[in-house]
Amino acid sequence: MTERRGAVRTRGVRSDLVLRPDRQKALVTLVALAVISVGIVAAVLAGDAPTVFAPVVGGLFAVPIVLVVTALVRGRITLTAQEIVVRGLGTRRRSRAHVTEVVRATISAPRAGATDNLFLLDAHRKPVIRVSDTNYTRGQLDRLVDALGVPCGGPRGPVSAQQLAEAYPGLVSRAERHPYRVALAGFALGVVIVLAVVGVALVS
Repeated sequence: MTERRGAVRTRGVRSDLVLRPDRQKALVTLVALAVISVGIVAAVLAGDAPTVFAPVVGGLFAVPIVLVVTALVRGRITLTAQEIVVRGLGTRRRSRAHVTEVVRATISAPRAGATDNLFLLDAHRKPVIRVSDTNYTRGQLDRLVDALGVPCGGPRGPVSAQQLAEAYPGLVSRAERHPYRVALAGFALGVVIVLAVVGVALVS
């Protein structure tokens, strides 16, 4: 696997930078979730399935919609001379001085497309913080790399999480390296929840 190397940029580096989530990307995600949710609920109501499935399915899709909206409203990446702060559903705050290198990788996942990721590492090549283009554009990530002014490298082309883990141990989690297992576990959990709700409804 070949690597890309970026030169260290020290001239004209900005000390302060504020990036906000790209609203167009967030809107596309919200519309997709809403359309899928409405479509499935309508199919349940029009079919022979128990109507109790409708609110269950609606509730399951309402959760990610709320999370996307929350991430959009609260989301922000702030880089100052002292620290980098990434806000979304939570807030991650790290010292800028600890960031000595950036690994940039486009990670492809089954049926999920590819995402551009920045792994900010310390002097021991341990992850300090991670930023992806889930809510931000690649151009915004370019600006963040430029503003950091540290060496930037990584795989030259798209890689799987497992391939990235082999080249850069410790950057991605076990769950991300085995997406099919996670999907299967999530599906099984969803089936259990639906069956439990239906059982309660039938008993009552």
